[in-house]
Amino acid sequence: MTVEYVCEICQKDNLQDLSQPEAQLACSHCGNAVILQLSQNMQAGGRVDRCVLCDKIRFYVQKDFNPRLGLLIFGIGVVFSYHTYGLTLLIATIIDFILYKVLKTVTICYHCRAIYRGFEEDPTHRGFDHNLALSLVDKEQKEKMPVGAGARSQ
Repeated sequence: MTVEYVCEICQKDNLQDLSQPEAQLACSHCGNAVILQLSQNMQAGGRVDRCVLCDKIRFYVQKDFNPRLGLLIFGIGVVFSYHTYGLTLLIATIIDFILYKVLKTVTICYHCRAIYRGFEEDPTHRGFDHNLALSLVDKEQKEKMPVGAGARSQ
């Protein structure tokens, strides 16, 4: 069970093991301390129900695969499809299908983009929802806005 996150201070990726819950994590690059908020369900290896970094409860799931590599595979299929009469597109589709079946699913926090691996998949978590992500960003911006800043003075 791991969490991958970007440090708020140095903006570098970190991968932390959550199988041994500690009071806090430290960035492997700058040493910035991050206090863990691991729920009992997550400590038992269950489903991700609360982000250990930002304490939010909104998540989405996706396959643990680099999308750029997927685009590269299909790009190569498209480039050579004329010369192979579409055979490379068929091969790219088969590779994509095999990867979809073989690769595991990761859970990602909408708020801080922390990636959770090795946890049980929660059926209530769906794929990325752009409308939900935008509404969460709007809600966060409204919460940060000082009281009365949104009203016009007349």
